[in-house]
Amino acid sequence: MSNPKSPLLTLLQATLGGVFVLVVWGGIVRLSGSGLAIPDWPLAAGKLLPRPHPNFLIEYTHRFLAMIVGFLTLGVAVAVFRSPVWRPRLAGLTVAALITLALQVFLGGRVVLEELPVDRVVAHLVIAFLFFAILLRMALLVRDAAAAESGAATGGPAARDPAAGVPAAPARRRPGLVLWTRLAAAAVLVQVALGGWVSSSGAALACPDFPTCQGQWFPKLAGPVGIQFAHRLGAYAVVLIVLGLLFRAAPVALPARTRWPLRISGILLAVQFTLGVMNIWLRIPLPVSAAHLGTALALFATLNVAAYEVSRA
Repeated sequence: MSNPKSPLLTLLQATLGGVFVLVVWGGIVRLSGSGLAIPDWPLAAGKLLPRPHPNFLIEYTHRFLAMIVGFLTLGVAVAVFRSPVWRPRLAGLTVAALITLALQVFLGGRVVLEELPVDRVVAHLVIAFLFFAILLRMALLVRDAAAAESGAATGGPAARDPAAGVPAAPARRRPGLVLWTRLAAAAVLVQVALGGWVSSSGAALACPDFPTCQGQWFPKLAGPVGIQFAHRLGAYAVVLIVLGLLFRAAPVALPARTRWPLRISGILLAVQFTLGVMNIWLRIPLPVSAAHLGTALALFATLNVAAYEVSRA
């Protein structure tokens, strides 16, 4: 524990990277129409290896990435429960991660066997984001605990402020700033669910124009148009909530490590909105749609980091 870059932190970072790639690749599976390229599970058309067809390979790669993430998560669990240092601190989160992983594997199988029902697809996507959030919180806790141990051992700045690595400053945040950050992260998660509903129900181009929908500012909320427009309304709500968070946090004295996630969330928000508009104007190109999903996860992660940092600022 004398090194802030602990082996457990490295393992958690690798797992987070794997989950990020897995989520984005899952979007590629859905958007490329490869979700039922392999109609059985866990085998591939009754075999361990699929035939060399693009859709088969896209879906099989998704399964292979899921297997890697599963093994990495089990490695994290073993590392936590074998350690007298990490077990009391991370046991609850580790159990939550394992339960979430098991539920995700179960849903992944049901999605294939039940031929992509919309509710299962949306649940599968949302649980992937929650799984990422659990692992991210574990990584943040390990990072700060390792830094605190390192600072205590060397008598450095971390000994004075274990979490920030700088002398502690009086907290002068406005009441409710922690709630704002959590609300923003929750709003992004709801918007992700709406986005999964849009793509899995075939409503992605129900409104082929922007900012209007079929030439109307307020179309009737029914059928595919209603699903697509609900996603747009959710996007506007996320923009307002995140901008409200940034506006509320602007005059508050916050350490740099707390301020940076908030700034990055503003940048990611702008990128995400631009990608959403490009999806409509360019008719859902695969690279743009994959980037849209990846940016959504990055924004969700950044807001979770901001919530963590603000709560302990």
